Parts: sequence; C-alpha cells; structure tokens
Amino acid sequence: MPALTPRLLPRALQLALAASCVAAALPSQADPAYPSRAIRIIVPWTPGAPADAATRIVAERMSASMKQPVVVENRPGASGTIGYAEALRQPADGYTVYVLSSASLVLPLLYPSRKLEFTRELDPVGHLHWSYNALVVNADSKLTSLNDIVSRAKAEPGKVSFASAGNGTPAHLAGESYSRYANVRTAHVPYVQFPMAINDLLGGRIDFMFMTTVSAIPQVNGGKMRALAVTSAKRLPALPNVPTMTELGVPNFVFRSFETVAVKAGTPKAIADRLNKELNQALASPEVREQFTANGWDIEPMSREQITQVLASESERWLALGRDLQIKAD
Repeated sequence: MPALTPRLLPRALQLALAASCVAAALPSQADPAYPSRAIRIIVPWTPGAPADAATRIVAERMSASMKQPVVVENRPGASGTIGYAEALRQPADGYTVYVLSSASLVLPLLYPSRKLEFTRELDPVGHLHWSYNALVVNADSKLTSLNDIVSRAKAEPGKVSFASAGNGTPAHLAGESYSRYANVRTAHVPYVQFPMAINDLLGGRIDFMFMTTVSAIPQVNGGKMRALAVTSAKRLPALPNVPTMTELGVPNFVFRSFETVAVKAGTPKAIADRLNKELNQALASPEVREQFTANGWDIEPMSREQITQVLASESERWLALGRDLQIKAD
C-alpha cells in the first residue's frame, strides 16, 4: 500500500471535504436521461491490481448495457485516499463511481487525523466480489508446509519474513493473524510497489506471502510459486489441489476481502438503483462469472440495502482486527 504523502494528502482531503459540504447544501436532482455521458469509475490502485482487474471486466459489460462509456480511471497513491478525495470532489450525480476495498477500511485506524469516513461520505451501490489469499512460497523454497514455516520461525524468531503491499492490507493482517495463531514471531516486510514483493519472493529474499488469488494463480500455474494453502472456507475451483487453512489444522482461518462499488453520498436514489441493477446484471453474465471464478473470486450480487449492511459490518470487523493486532502506519 503506497505511503501517505504528508504535504499532498491533507490538502487534497481538505478540498474534498469542503466540496462535499457545499454539495450537501444543494439538493441532488436525478438526471432523467441518465446516463447521458460517460461514467467514470475511480480505482484507487495501480493498473493490474485485483480491484482494477475486476472493475474492468464489469465496466465493459456495463458500457454495452448502458449505451455510454464506463471508463476505469486509476488514481493510486496515499493508500488509496487520493482516489477517494477525487471522488468526493465530484458532484453527487452518478457520473463518478468509486471502488472501495477492504484494504481501505483500516485506514481510519492507521491515520486517525485524516478523518476518513467511508460509510458516511459514500453510498454503496453494489458488491463486486469476495476475494481470498493464497499462502505462497517460492517454488524452490525449503518451506513446503505450514509446519515448516512454524518450525523455522520457532527456531529463528523474527527471521522468517512475509511480504505485503503495505501496512494494514489484507495480506499484512493475514500474516500477522497466522503468526499470532502459531505463536511465532515473523518479520513483516511492507512494499510500496507490489511487483517488487513478487520479485523478492521469487528471488528468495522473502520467505512467504498471503497473496491475492488473482496474482497467485498465474505464478502457481506457471511453476514459479507453490501455494501451501488458501484462506477460503472451501477449496477454490481455480486452485482445486490447494487445501484451505482450516483443512491444515488452523481452525476458522477464513480470510476474505471485498470490493464494493460506491457513489458520493447524496446521489439520487434512482441513479444509485440503476447502477446497482447494471452491476448485478453484468455479474450475472456467464462470461463474467467464468472470469471471476478463474481468478479465485466469489460473486454475491447484493441489493443496495444488503451491501450497505455488509460495508458497515466489514468496516467494524477490519477495524477490530487492526486494533487487536495493533497495526500501525509504519
């Protein structure tokens, strides 16, 4: 997860909050011809990131159905809050959509001074997918099982390392949770540039990683990495020979993340409802389902009311986990 830029982010958030206050004072009117122009989906991560890949798949379907371009725009940086600030700067008219990930939900804990209030400033319109992690090692690693990781970590406390895309990310929380369960001390290595984490794992400079399945599957199938376990409740069709953490004796270790599509709070209900309908229709496509399954993602279409409840409960869950693990920004 990229580091916050001290001089840039506060200014960006101040502008976003000021804009949202002005917009809140004005009534939102639904565009009867919506959509009459292109819709922009802001993904606060780099091109090729899991959220980006999933969004592009459904955006193509939504474009065809809505008869207007649905354009994915990457606004990475500052742990996803640069994209968030950009979304808040726009009118609440449904032409700017934001992709909110589980990774974002811990940010209020990491950066309390930023006053990030996702559940208040955004209205969820749909659920994109649930995703999981695979515990992976280099294909040539001597660590061939969970027991190997634990045994070495006990023999060399603090020497066994695991990577993530930054503090507070699902991969970080999964690694810390497993280390706590196994009662071992491991070394967390956060990366600003996730491809560097992959390179270091492949190069043997990092011991293991809880990698998103969409990133792990091609590495495993290509023979470059070995998956020791997955964090889903049951085996994934994309990795049928890889056991779950629970199967391997780690009870109730189900670690799943989500991506949700949201608009700025105050967006007219008719427009938010239309976006929910279009997203769920795209997710119902057999081709989309096939692509999502191949990436290790679970589709669970939801109504706006359902995803609002899920966002609230997931926010509480991730913040509680972050507090329990005493996750810090650096």
